[in-house]
Amino acid sequence: MGIVEIVKKSFGQVSKLLNVVLIFFVFNGIIGLISLPLSDPARSGEPGIIVLSIISSLLFFLVFVLLQGGTLGVIKDQIKGNTCDLSQIIEYGKKFYTRILTLLLIYILVAIGAVLILSMVSAGILLLGDNLVTRSLVAIVVTAAAVGMITLLVYPIYAIVAEDSSALEGFKKGVATAKDNFVKTLGLFMGLLIISLVISLIIGFITGLVTVPLGGNIGQVIIAIVNAAVQSYISVVMMVAFMSFYLSVSSASQVSDAGKGQA
Repeated sequence: MGIVEIVKKSFGQVSKLLNVVLIFFVFNGIIGLISLPLSDPARSGEPGIIVLSIISSLLFFLVFVLLQGGTLGVIKDQIKGNTCDLSQIIEYGKKFYTRILTLLLIYILVAIGAVLILSMVSAGILLLGDNLVTRSLVAIVVTAAAVGMITLLVYPIYAIVAEDSSALEGFKKGVATAKDNFVKTLGLFMGLLIISLVISLIIGFITGLVTVPLGGNIGQVIIAIVNAAVQSYISVVMMVAFMSFYLSVSSASQVSDAGKGQA
């Protein structure tokens, strides 16, 4: 399945998952509206605001993990069986909750290791001379490493949900899948990123034109609501796209393995 075909089908699938988009819209809308008073520069240094920001961020993160696991489970069912049972979101969310949290912990450990390695590599390059050439080389190395790592870490969460695997097994399967389909995965990721940026810029520009005359708190509320809608829609599109691609390549791999076994 080609990248363009995946993207087209993903937008088509999302039209059948608008209730899921609505759930994310409500969630993101609440976050956006609560964040407005908390992000006020005049009160950002107040201890009460800092504590409230930390607590609310933690709570929103924990709820998001539940929603993400549940949504991916429903998306998997939608792709495989053309059904969307929203009642399963909470069940799927609870089922994969600890596994996704464990996966995120693995991601943190990998990120720490990567930062340490890149720091040593960068320091080694700069020892050759602190100039424009070496700084540019460091920037290229860090950027390439970051893009490569993001690409390799796209699928573990999809492997966990699609194959009902443990966090560690899902991590291994996801990285292996991305490695075997690196160019297509990178192309899909960059394509979705560009599409999301274009959509966000266009809608953001229109929203800005509408809210400028309103000014003040009303404009901020409208922007927060519009951003929540855009983020929710794009997030579901991306989840559908990556789940579709993962299921297609994993099923093809299983067929190939079965053929080798029969041979």
